[in-house]
Amino acid sequence: MKHPITTVLFHYGTFQPLWQQASLLQAGPRIPDGPESLHLNEPSVPRLLEALARRRWDGRGVLLHYSDPFLMRSAPLRDVRAWPGPTLLACGDLHHGPAPIETLEGYLRKEPHDAVLLTFNPSSVDDVQQRLKVPVRCLAPTFFRYPTATPTPISQRRLELLHVGSLGPHHPHRRALVEALITRKSVPFRHATTHSAEEAASLYAQHALVLNVPLNNDLNHRFFEVMAAGVAQVIVGDRNLMGDLHQLADRPDVFWTNSLDELEALVQHLFANPEALLRIPVAPPTDWPLTSLLKAALAP
Repeated sequence: MKHPITTVLFHYGTFQPLWQQASLLQAGPRIPDGPESLHLNEPSVPRLLEALARRRWDGRGVLLHYSDPFLMRSAPLRDVRAWPGPTLLACGDLHHGPAPIETLEGYLRKEPHDAVLLTFNPSSVDDVQQRLKVPVRCLAPTFFRYPTATPTPISQRRLELLHVGSLGPHHPHRRALVEALITRKSVPFRHATTHSAEEAASLYAQHALVLNVPLNNDLNHRFFEVMAAGVAQVIVGDRNLMGDLHQLADRPDVFWTNSLDELEALVQHLFANPEALLRIPVAPPTDWPLTSLLKAALAP
């Protein structure tokens, strides 16, 4: 590797090129061995340390562990105490499953970490902090990076409200909202599903406005995916979803509604002056350099 390993990101997904930064090694059971990656058959820190020793790792660095309540129950990373340096748990999907905060609390009793990052639940920071003895923060979008898209010329943007995402059994509120928009036909509306973040970014960039329906106080990836594609979005939800992240809640390209009627009225208003809508500046998500992210997350 060009840079010595200073941070190991352990996660259960495939290797993510967009997450990669200098001095970062991604490791996990679905990741193949490579210059910036390490395959592990067993989710345990002793096995991770053995594999790193074969890479002639010098034994210094941060363990950045990305997980969620479901994985903490079904496939937890074991023996975290064996890690010789700081450990940081980045917790996603805090809304999933029964009693997710209790699941996080129970896992940390067995496998202590030095700090916790809530990746998409800024409104839950205070509740989680009351349960835990280590620092809890939300520094969205943490280590995530999102694909950009070649913007469609403004004159060719589709004047439709676009929704991209699942309408499955775990998303009844989202499904009901989408079905109502289709039935009522009060605003130009399109629903689509995609197979990758890159495909979604390309689709976002063709439209004037994107609908985002967060569930269970989860900010979600879509919030940042739409920004990275350079498109304004309207969120059906309360601004308190953002917790203390006021700089995100107050962006000029982010609109808030709390009901179907409010949503329809807002979209009708925005589409009545499409030139003004399409002139709204959409800044890309702020990237956290790894050293800055870890310093802020691990601060006392």
